[in-house]
Amino acid sequence: ESIPMIDGKVDNFEDGDIYNSLGFTWESVSGGAEADATIFVEAGGIGSSRYQMTVGGMRPFGSGGELVSGARVKLGQALDANRSEVTNVTAYKGLEFRLQGTPGSFIVQLGTEIITDFDYYNAYVEVTQEWNLFRIPFSQFKQEGFGQERTWTGTDLTHFAVYSNIFGPYTIAIDDVRFYAD
Repeated sequence: ESIPMIDGKVDNFEDGDIYNSLGFTWESVSGGAEADATIFVEAGGIGSSRYQMTVGGMRPFGSGGELVSGARVKLGQALDANRSEVTNVTAYKGLEFRLQGTPGSFIVQLGTEIITDFDYYNAYVEVTQEWNLFRIPFSQFKQEGFGQERTWTGTDLTHFAVYSNIFGPYTIAIDDVRFYAD
């Protein structure tokens, strides 16, 4: 079942907890023995924001795509072997969020139910130590090319993630994650 996203809000962290607006828990993601990631919601954020989510981690030097480090939150879930609930964002043009942290490249990922080989839709952003607003149209999210090519529909989102694309230790703050229509 494809459920429309009503207000576009994924999470602004103003409730001070690790649950997004759909009720799913943010989780740290680290793949491989040497990769590491920790998340926590803390006081801070941009402007009048009271809270932000901070991700701290380590991506091993020289590691490939299999050694990820970052944070992810579900936007849908499997209910059983034959049914799932996924988020429909066809009413929106793209994804908007704020980041600041260790300068460098980070991967922003949108997962969809039709992709089963982990070749999800990625976009790359350059983070600085200052807060920056990123507005990424869906057309800029691309598969990496190692899996089966799938056409973006916006009807079957399963997760949103941010991963380090730099090697070594990093810290990144995330705030005001939402889909935009204007």
